[in-house]
Amino acid sequence: MMIHKRLAAASVLAVFVASPGCITLKAEHNDLAAKVTALEQQTVDRSASLDQEIELAEARLAELQVKLAEAERLLRGSQAGLGARMDDVEQQLAELRGAAENAEFVSSAAGQSLQELRTDVDQRLGKLEEKLNEATSIPEDKNELWSEADRQLTKAKNYKQSRRLYRTYVSRYPGDARQAEAKFKVGQTFYNERDYKSALGEFYRLIQEEPESAILPDALYYSGLGFAKLGQCQNAIQYFNAVTRLKDKASEQHLKAAKGQIELLQRDKGEICLDTQDSSAGAAGKQAVDKAATTAPAPADKPADKPAAKPAAKKK
Repeated sequence: MMIHKRLAAASVLAVFVASPGCITLKAEHNDLAAKVTALEQQTVDRSASLDQEIELAEARLAELQVKLAEAERLLRGSQAGLGARMDDVEQQLAELRGAAENAEFVSSAAGQSLQELRTDVDQRLGKLEEKLNEATSIPEDKNELWSEADRQLTKAKNYKQSRRLYRTYVSRYPGDARQAEAKFKVGQTFYNERDYKSALGEFYRLIQEEPESAILPDALYYSGLGFAKLGQCQNAIQYFNAVTRLKDKASEQHLKAAKGQIELLQRDKGEICLDTQDSSAGAAGKQAVDKAATTAPAPADKPADKPAAKPAAKKK
């Protein structure tokens, strides 16, 4: 378009020069015509050069576009491969992390188990040492054994050791005159530990096995105390009544203390007795004291304990 405009301008200029009425020298006209022709030639040459450059540029552009498309394809493939490899790496890393955490848990559990095992071994060794010391501290002499058992019960307050010594006495000297008393003392150690159920078991066996023993009033009285501590007042009253029925076979202190216990429990408003609404309460006590009605020898001097206060624990 630029070439056409220049040609048009040159034509107009030529017309203008040739037109009548215009004063233009011949030389100037020729010179101007030559310049126009040269300009036109330059324009044609430049146009051809530009056309060639454009063709080369378009070819280069096409080539670059092809290479760019190939590069994009390769890049996409590379990214996909890299992404897949990264996924694999992340998965392996997650697996390793999980394995490490599990190993830590296992190690922690193993450490805890080892600690518990060591503690258990230490405790067992301690118990074995205690048993060894206790075994070697049991007197061989009969009277010394009894004295040591009584000392552990009344002075040292070591009820467990006292119980072991009294049981050793029972097993060593069957048929001894103090067999029943030793069995009673075993029950008394449980009572002093506030293990009233175990104490009642020992007293019950004594009452059934030694119904004619001089210690019978104490066993009955302590049984009443034990049931009162558990809140089973009807059973307790059965045992205290059994003491009062012994009359000449129980000491005056036994009889008085038993009657006082009965009055105390009968006046109770729920602070001691937990069985007031139980229609079958007292059956166990009645059954257990039936053998206490048999003849017993001379009574002991005094009851073994003071009246009961409150039960060990109150049921809800």
